[in-house]
Amino acid sequence: MFRKALFVFAMFVLCITFVSADTIKGRITKVDDASVTVKSGKDDAKPYDLAKDCKFYMEGKDGKVEIKDGARAEIFKKIPDKGLSATIETDTGNKVKEVVLMKKKGAE
Repeated sequence: MFRKALFVFAMFVLCITFVSADTIKGRITKVDDASVTVKSGKDDAKPYDLAKDCKFYMEGKDGKVEIKDGARAEIFKKIPDKGLSATIETDTGNKVKEVVLMKKKGAE
């Protein structure tokens, strides 16, 4: 009986953890050392804090390629008015742990 209750509790905690993390698809409008601002759909742009171990990637034909300089990379210094298409993964504390820039259609 105790083992069943412990198992149910562990599964509950695990489910809460997965529900708390989030994936956001949108356009990056601003990046600095501490945060990334994302506009998702018709919503206003919203800033998200970066986690200490946040990783930045560019989607390529061979999968994800890491952007070496992270938030200080050249691509983030001159963001177009339209923004950069990206997928942002947050952790349970709503801090960004991964940013994946999407490849432009037709670009190689």
